[in-house]
Amino acid sequence: MEFLLVHGDMPACRVGDGCPDWISAEGQIVADSPGKLGKFLKRLGNRRLPIVVNSPGGDVRAAMAMADLIRKRKLAIAVGRTRSRDCPYDEPLCQAARAKDGSLRGTAFSAGAICFSACPLFFAGGVERVSSPFAFLGVHQITTTYSEVRVQYRTEYETINGKRKVLSRQEVGRKFVGKYDTTKLDKRQKARLVGFLGKMGIDGSLVDLMLGTEPASIHVISQMDALRLRLTTELAAADQLVAARNCKDDQSIAECAASPATMPAAVGE
Repeated sequence: MEFLLVHGDMPACRVGDGCPDWISAEGQIVADSPGKLGKFLKRLGNRRLPIVVNSPGGDVRAAMAMADLIRKRKLAIAVGRTRSRDCPYDEPLCQAARAKDGSLRGTAFSAGAICFSACPLFFAGGVERVSSPFAFLGVHQITTTYSEVRVQYRTEYETINGKRKVLSRQEVGRKFVGKYDTTKLDKRQKARLVGFLGKMGIDGSLVDLMLGTEPASIHVISQMDALRLRLTTELAAADQLVAARNCKDDQSIAECAASPATMPAAVGE
């Protein structure tokens, strides 16, 4: 997964440099993604910018670790994509459009964006979580891969009064036998997953949706079901989330994004 600092480039906010900033998170979640995200957030200092994520999923543990990172920073998140007008259609975050510091100017949109498989576990970390009808949140069974290794040891022992006492045990050989995948979760694994979701304020029955969907399929969660499960916190789109700044306590993201009072500063500044 790649993390980029994006400076808004929407026509309505270009005058007076009043456009918001946000974080683009795109791509597969892998084991080193939490480390990359942690370093990225550290470079941002105390800025609390919203995240726009588009991901097919990936490593479950890494997704949960990233959720913890963004929850500690109290960041909001939306399922969406980012596009620079200086990039071709099929490469919306092209290298040519990036500044020397790696940032780029762009716009956020929801259409066609996905957050599948392990991605909703990352998404769960947001203090505010939104996904429009034109973006897709989906889950399926977690696949765990186990590797089987045969280990040989040389053991030295002595027998005293008929009882064997081990003097030393040394590994002398190790052979990879094979690996296998399983979608079965034991009680401890399921409890850990339910506990994680509960900590994030999400209904644990989301786990049942995951377990009931084969790995080759995706259960796309409707907007109403996402709200019922508290996977999303309200109805809004990615472009509305990044535009919502200096919001009042009783304002929805959509209302705040449409308010002229949101124009002067970036989220969390």
